[in-house]
Amino acid sequence: MPKAKSESKTKAARKDPISTKTKPPAKLKDPKASHLYTDDNPSTTIHGTGFKDSAAAIRTLDLIKDRSLIYQWQTVNTMYNRAKHHPAMKKAVDGAASTQDMRNAMEVFKTWLEETYPASKAALRGSEGFKPLLSKKVVERYLSRIEESGSVGEQAKAFARMYVALPKGKKLGNVLVDDGKPTEADWDRKRYDVLCGIVAAGKDEGGEEGWKVSELWADDRVVTGQHLELIALAWSPVKEAKLP
Repeated sequence: MPKAKSESKTKAARKDPISTKTKPPAKLKDPKASHLYTDDNPSTTIHGTGFKDSAAAIRTLDLIKDRSLIYQWQTVNTMYNRAKHHPAMKKAVDGAASTQDMRNAMEVFKTWLEETYPASKAALRGSEGFKPLLSKKVVERYLSRIEESGSVGEQAKAFARMYVALPKGKKLGNVLVDDGKPTEADWDRKRYDVLCGIVAAGKDEGGEEGWKVSELWADDRVVTGQHLELIALAWSPVKEAKLP
């Protein structure tokens, strides 16, 4: 019996092309894929913000007022630039009535960015909000003592646990204390408020010189319960390199 003709390699290739050799082009990172533009986690997203007119801008400022200053700045700066680069603004003639409402919103945000933000930042205690923070490795080193201590408050303990587990690059201002309450405090704000409540006025600047030895050290290389609570909140009047 004569053998059936085999299909040529060319015809076979046309019928069943090998797609694995050609990789799809890499997707470019969308600059708008930030948490301020997207709603990929609705439970932690603040709804109702906007820039269509001054009323929407004022409502936005009210919605974010209990968040940390850095989160407020991120939101206001984003809203201002979204309005500035909106397609309607690009197409409109300078001073056009059709975009007046959006320009009014921009003025509200611009005033906040140029006046309110610098004044609020200057008013923060402890070098712009008890910063810089102690490193995660330092807080982790004390974590077992923090958890066991009766001198450390529950909020400070909760912060320490959260901070040690915080993924690299994640900002405290973008981490809510309660994921179900996005208009309430994030951990950057909560940490600041707790420290303001336990660090007396005048002791938040100038390092350990403003503190008594007995307030910071129980022994040569043993921190007091008071000092341990400060460390739990990633702050100390003692330089990090000197902490045992």
